[in-house]
Amino acid sequence: MTQPDATHEGWWREAVVYQIYPRSFADSGGDGIGDLPGVISRLDHLESLGVDAIWLSPFYPSPLADFGYDVSDFENVDPVYGTLADFDQLLRRAHERGIRVLVDLIMNHTSAEHPWFAESRSSRTDPKRDWYIWADPGPGGGPPNNWLSAFEKCGPAWTLDEATGQFYLHSFTPGQPDLNWRNPEVRAAMHKVWRFWLDRGVDGFRVDVAHRLLKDAALRDNPAEVAHARRHVTHPGARQRNLDLPETQDVLRELRSTLDSYGGRIALGEVPISDDRRLAAYFGGDGLHTAFHIAFWEQPWQGSAFREVVDRLAGLARPGALPTYALATHDISRTVTRFGGGGRLRVAAMMLLTLRGVPCVYYGEEIGMADAQPPLDLVLDVDGRDGARVPMQWDATGCGFTGAELPWLPFADGQAEVNVARQQDDPDSLLNLYRRLIAFRRASAALRSGDYRSLETPGHVFAYLRSAPGERLLVALNFAPHSTSVAVPDLPLEGQVELSTGARSGQTVNLRPLLLAPDEGVIVRIEEGS
Repeated sequence: MTQPDATHEGWWREAVVYQIYPRSFADSGGDGIGDLPGVISRLDHLESLGVDAIWLSPFYPSPLADFGYDVSDFENVDPVYGTLADFDQLLRRAHERGIRVLVDLIMNHTSAEHPWFAESRSSRTDPKRDWYIWADPGPGGGPPNNWLSAFEKCGPAWTLDEATGQFYLHSFTPGQPDLNWRNPEVRAAMHKVWRFWLDRGVDGFRVDVAHRLLKDAALRDNPAEVAHARRHVTHPGARQRNLDLPETQDVLRELRSTLDSYGGRIALGEVPISDDRRLAAYFGGDGLHTAFHIAFWEQPWQGSAFREVVDRLAGLARPGALPTYALATHDISRTVTRFGGGGRLRVAAMMLLTLRGVPCVYYGEEIGMADAQPPLDLVLDVDGRDGARVPMQWDATGCGFTGAELPWLPFADGQAEVNVARQQDDPDSLLNLYRRLIAFRRASAALRSGDYRSLETPGHVFAYLRSAPGERLLVALNFAPHSTSVAVPDLPLEGQVELSTGARSGQTVNLRPLLLAPDEGVIVRIEEGS
């Protein structure tokens, strides 16, 4: 690869992104915890996989109330992960391989140990008091309103500060007080954070909970119909007042303007909104470049379910807008844990890398890693997400991750079989299927930037056409454990299988009907003009 062009505005539209949870990727220091030098040591793997960009989950100083999403210093690296010099080296080494780097941008809240909050809570008259959201107790001395933390274990979204007699708002843990984005000083301070990382050369941000930045100015209760909701819900007659406010778009436009001033930098939003109409308003315009399609990873293993959510968002999104698709992240269980292994993992990989959108591969998905079940005494995360964050399985022993006797979390079951070293040279491995899919995507105009049209098929099949001038591809995915046939009247009699999750690559196949084996996916080239 060659060093990426820093001014290429549209690079992200054709990119494959790879998410790295630094704590679990590779440990260079022998303490059982992954770090930035460990990521550098594994860039060859990322280059051989063929990804275009990496997204680094938080590596900032943090007391780990929410494992890095409670930031105590936005402009530094936690010593457990290395130094700013290590980050700069990672950025340089990645760019030398043509790999861009996105970092997590947490704007909704800070850590309770951030100096800003220490000042804010010191007294009601401190100049930074209004940097956070404070309120007097409600009737009877309880919380100011009925808003709830996103985490059930944390109860209400308010904690009383006994020293000053007021409650502060925290959308997540009490260790994560929410910033007041209605204060222009907060906006200016966060603009400085943006520029700190952009000036270092990052290629953009993954924006954490982008829909939560603004709250109702009067701190009114959520309506009774949605008062139970810890996260976003859609209700025909009521709207939550602690998230997804229209003014949030103003902040995202400010971010976009800053990114545009640097050229070639992007904002990928985490917008956990189940209403696709409202999700579509967040990306493809003058705010976020793209956003995760949350409903995509909430589906059961049914072809019709995936087709429905993909088609629905495609019909609602702005012209030219691209969502980002992921099968798993640090917040949700891995694909094999949710859906099962074998052919399903291969079909899922083909779907992810052939849809019209930006695919994001969570570390370890390329080898089929599963969730772990840490013993109760090792459970760390307040929302039970430890299992999806276990160390990367580089080899059968664990030494490829760390030289320590034990990693920070235990490896998942099946490590002896599911690891990079074992799959590296096996042409039929899941790892090499990912490599072939990414390479094919890079070479295909239809997959990189072509049109998408789904086809009417049986409910267990998801089939679609991807088309660009000079290239027309049929992708057919069988979600069933039995053979099936797909009849598409407007296709020619035959096509050539360019890639198969099985052993049919290079074969000429009949398309009227197309026969699919159990849990099989194929990419078929349709001759131009046919």
